[in-house]
Amino acid sequence: MRSLKYTYAEMLAARVLAVLGSFGVTILTARMLGPVDRGRYYYIITLAAVGMQFASFGIHASNTYLVARTPSLLPQIMTNTAWIALIGGAIAAVGAMIFDAVSGGSSLDTVLALVLIVLTPSTLLFLYLTNLVVALNRPSAYNCLIIFGSLASAVLAAIVALVSPNLVAFVLAAVVASVASSLLAWIVLAKGVRLPRLFDVALFRSGVNYALKAHISILLGFLMSRMSIFILRQFGGFNDVGYWSIATQITDAMLILPSTVGLLLFPSLVRADRLDRDREFRTTLVQLSALMALFCLVTAVLIRPVLLLVFGTAYEPAVAIVYALLPGVFCLAVTSVASQFLSAEGYPLSQVLAWIVGAGLQAILSIVLFDKIGMVGLAWVQSASAAAVCVWLLISSQKYVRHKSV
Repeated sequence: MRSLKYTYAEMLAARVLAVLGSFGVTILTARMLGPVDRGRYYYIITLAAVGMQFASFGIHASNTYLVARTPSLLPQIMTNTAWIALIGGAIAAVGAMIFDAVSGGSSLDTVLALVLIVLTPSTLLFLYLTNLVVALNRPSAYNCLIIFGSLASAVLAAIVALVSPNLVAFVLAAVVASVASSLLAWIVLAKGVRLPRLFDVALFRSGVNYALKAHISILLGFLMSRMSIFILRQFGGFNDVGYWSIATQITDAMLILPSTVGLLLFPSLVRADRLDRDREFRTTLVQLSALMALFCLVTAVLIRPVLLLVFGTAYEPAVAIVYALLPGVFCLAVTSVASQFLSAEGYPLSQVLAWIVGAGLQAILSIVLFDKIGMVGLAWVQSASAAAVCVWLLISSQKYVRHKSV
């Protein structure tokens, strides 16, 4: 059996390769579309992602928890998640379009609206299926799936850049890549599995309490990372969204390491006994914190020349945004370990409250202070809010460890 360190390294390498493909799409859209249309492109992708998070109901977290404990539940869980992804994703896409329409004038024409109807369910289904792959302890399959998804996006974006480099074509390329990735993930999981056709209400109810608590935390965490896009959409311009999208792409890439650790850590903690769980949590927390502190310092030194070289001087305002987001990146990395530990313990209410307070704090400060602090100030507010959540969850986890050790 392979060591856990090897599994971590393999998955991290795969996610780095996947992010390189994502960066390829970002560079192509940034260079070909310019800041304004790059902002529109990113706004549409963000609408789909927010719709996906709303429609997920935390099912991917509860699925991981259930399948990690009882792998025989896989066939029915696959069927349930397919129904939720298709129906819930479509409803969430409509909700996203309504939100766009009432938030200051619609940014979507008919084609882009139809794109959203397909993109939201397909990205949601891919999220569900890849989490099931991890729950089944099949890291190699997971790695292949995320690399395929990223490669498909990059190749299709490159074709668009050569043939017809416009906003609609780039968005359609993203949809095709998403659908293809979801279909491949379904084929990988369904191989040799006899799938029922009907939705199992009883199974859904068995995990709904855990799922809803996870849903609130995951949704609010995601909204905190994307909230400024909607603030800028409302009070700024699409050029500001374009600058922010580049900074976010960079900070999202920096979070590959903690998200990879968290993805593998959670099912491992679920399976572990109490003493092993506490020990693994503390060790991972110290090691990841040290690595991310070094990573953030190196990024702070190199970001300006690298960003201007890769994306061009037109995106220079993104440099200051990255600087302001770096403290939040470190805090989110630490938070990810504490979150996985608390999730493995059954998702205590304090974990949910931390994200509610953090998201509320960020929303209030961003809206009230935007006229005074501007685009870069929003990034500092985001980092401060992430720090508040980080401190809260660290205190909660340490108290829980001491309680469990009594």
